[in-house]
Amino acid sequence: MRWLRACAVLGLLAAPACAASNDPPLLINGTVVAPDRVIPNGWVAIRDGKILSISDTKPVLPTARTLTTRDIIFPGFVDLHNHPLYGVFPRWKPPKVYPNRYEWRADAGYWQAIQTPELKLVTTHFCDMDAYVELKALAGGTTSLLGIYRPADTAVISPCVSGLVRNLDWASGFHGTGMGQERAGNILGVRPSDLKLSEETLARIKTGPMDLIAVHLGEGQRNDADSRAEFARLKDLDLLTPNTAVIHGVALSESDFREIKNAGAAFIWSPRSNFELYGETADIAAAIRQKVTMALAPDWSPTGSTNMLAEIGYAKSVIDRQFKGLISPQQLFEMATLVPARIAHIDDKVSSLKPGLYADLFLLRGDTAKPFDALAGAAPQDVTLTLVNGVPIYGSRDYLDALGAAPEAVTMCNQAKAINTQAMPGKFADIIARLTLALAGEKLTLAGLAECR
Repeated sequence: MRWLRACAVLGLLAAPACAASNDPPLLINGTVVAPDRVIPNGWVAIRDGKILSISDTKPVLPTARTLTTRDIIFPGFVDLHNHPLYGVFPRWKPPKVYPNRYEWRADAGYWQAIQTPELKLVTTHFCDMDAYVELKALAGGTTSLLGIYRPADTAVISPCVSGLVRNLDWASGFHGTGMGQERAGNILGVRPSDLKLSEETLARIKTGPMDLIAVHLGEGQRNDADSRAEFARLKDLDLLTPNTAVIHGVALSESDFREIKNAGAAFIWSPRSNFELYGETADIAAAIRQKVTMALAPDWSPTGSTNMLAEIGYAKSVIDRQFKGLISPQQLFEMATLVPARIAHIDDKVSSLKPGLYADLFLLRGDTAKPFDALAGAAPQDVTLTLVNGVPIYGSRDYLDALGAAPEAVTMCNQAKAINTQAMPGKFADIIARLTLALAGEKLTLAGLAECR
């Protein structure tokens, strides 16, 4: 196999991993979650990084490599709200709930535990941090994400952001072979200080085209005046558009959601981080009544979920507890795949298992008769394989061996897993060693790849 991360870095393909055009096709067998049905004992055929066919019977491809499983095959998750580089830090336990994001961002304990060491490490260990947190995403089924940022002390982001997960703001592989041609970006807030930190995205909006503008808004308790006032500020800035996705929105009212719907904008829900920091989450019942397009995303590891798989499980618990029956497990799956892909205008490229789309997918161990329930109740170790662009990057050792990868052993919640070293920038053990040493210098430990049950 010639799956070389270098091909993305050299600009041959600005995508997470390169599948050589002369590689043999790949056939994967399992319970296939297709757009219109679930296919027991189905087949996914992959060639040249894309899905060739979805079928009930094994395709006739004499040269194909074949992987037969009893697993569920899902399209990869599309994560539109994350701050991945913080994923190397241990979970932060807030000492209280806060009225808004500006309060906890000024907390001395937060700066000591997270922000000060992050500002140091991102200047010296950016590529190691990126590789580690992208593997955390892949281990939870995420194959596309938004949120890797350029360190403030660098004029140009490192090409190391190209090669694993599809970075929708830097190197997705969807808009040419170079860096920085993407059509999605983050705005951290509508206050002047946050707008200054978002100048790069604001500049790109003026030059366009932009398919997605993800804006942090109303991130505070519903009775917090500062948080409630931000929606009016968003409109004053002419940032409520059909290409806008409002993030958090805990303080939004039903009339605000109505305006979001009428503008053709979308909403991104991150419940775990909301509850951890503010003690409550957005009024998703109001959003649903107003028929707002709504995606799910984990926010970040310190107070949110480790990855999308974990956030789906958390969201399911919130729905069971607070919004009984409002959102089904299948709808949660769609809020992590097809819906965010539509919001980002990439649903013609990823997020469904259908011919012609990129082969970004993952396999999950679970009850094949109830695939969406299995997804909502999955543990981290249940992910058995993740592929991006048809390239296996993470999963069970025997699966990677069967697909001709060069596995390096890793442990996920006391279970043996492996990564494809041909898709990595170096030995993962070396990346862990460097990060562990750097964090020890800050009196911190490296966060695990997942939170184990």
